[in-house]
Amino acid sequence: MHYYDKEPTFKELRVRKIRTVIRGIPLTLVLAPGVFSSEHVDEGTRLLAENMVIMSDWDILDMGCGYGVLGIVAAKLAPKGKVVMVDINKLAVKLAMMNTRINSVSNAEVRWGDLYNAVAGERFNTVISNPPITAGLELNRKLIIDAREHLRPGGLLQIVVPKKLRSRFEEILFENYDVVERVAKSGSHVVFIAKLMR
Repeated sequence: MHYYDKEPTFKELRVRKIRTVIRGIPLTLVLAPGVFSSEHVDEGTRLLAENMVIMSDWDILDMGCGYGVLGIVAAKLAPKGKVVMVDINKLAVKLAMMNTRINSVSNAEVRWGDLYNAVAGERFNTVISNPPITAGLELNRKLIIDAREHLRPGGLLQIVVPKKLRSRFEEILFENYDVVERVAKSGSHVVFIAKLMR
């Protein structure tokens, strides 16, 4: 079973509810096996959520949203903006929809899709992602490169990656963006913000 599968298989659906606080925002989240980090909010997601740059009127794309942590936090930080959350995993999409309702988020929508096909022709102020590392480097390279087509001029790609893969991802970012900054790090992860100057 792979959380990047369209329809993950498992013997039984065991849903659990957790409570956490990110950026001072109390969250109640429904999690389940078959979706990444089914026991708690993982360190990488939390690091990006705590450090991502979000303005109150931005349009935001959460690519590979999982059960919705980044998109929900972004929506709370952008009350005058809008968030689109996308995942290929149909269970993740269901959980993200549930979690937006539970946390009273009205300025976000969740879509099913493979990478950017769910947002064809749309552009955003920022794309945020804790990319699916286990899906392989080529897919993650595509996630990074294709984000450019969905960013408005001056838009930001904000991603978190494991420290052990930092140099590989840094190389891809520098090849495809004009400005790349490391904005935060933890024991196991690094947050990058990349910008196109156009």
